[in-house]
Amino acid sequence: MLHRHVFCRLRAVWGKAGRMHALLFLISFPFFLAVPSGLFASVTSEKVEKEQEEVRSHYSMSSFFNDARQFFGVRYRWGGETPQGFDCSGFVKFMYERVFSMRLPRTSIEMASIGRQVERCDLRPGDLVFFNTRGTRINHVGIFIGNDTFVHSSRSRGVTEDRLEDRYFSTRFVGAVRVLDDIDPDAPDCQTTSEKYDDSSQSS
Repeated sequence: MLHRHVFCRLRAVWGKAGRMHALLFLISFPFFLAVPSGLFASVTSEKVEKEQEEVRSHYSMSSFFNDARQFFGVRYRWGGETPQGFDCSGFVKFMYERVFSMRLPRTSIEMASIGRQVERCDLRPGDLVFFNTRGTRINHVGIFIGNDTFVHSSRSRGVTEDRLEDRYFSTRFVGAVRVLDDIDPDAPDCQTTSEKYDDSSQSS
């Protein structure tokens, strides 16, 4: 009988203590959630936004590589800025609006006046490259895609790709600008297939 009495007393004490612990927990639980949740949400939100921005940047350049190839062979057309025909600045403007949702000026010389100038040795995929093919001023533009290669709309071949080191383009290269500062510098270079050639009739 003694052990039963002791057991009952212990159960009563434990029951009261348990109820007190439960009550304290219920009172403090909302406060526990409220205090760190704001900080946690803020940090998490900033981290997610940064990660999403990096993904968008990388995805956009990958999309550009894929989309540019779809238009290879589209004929050159003076004043053209649609898949029915492009001039050089029309192609650049079209691609930037399509892939990056960015509106650029209409002519190559206007495009050369925006963004940040970069040296040829510092070119990244997405940079605009400019040429003087007539001996007076900038009149041709393309988009650098890596591996010393750029895509553009050529008067003789339409949308194509060429290398900056080709004699024709290297002697007429006049500069480059970067208009996408948040672009991923580690984005993979586009694999190129162009052959060297001499096209003396480039213009924009």
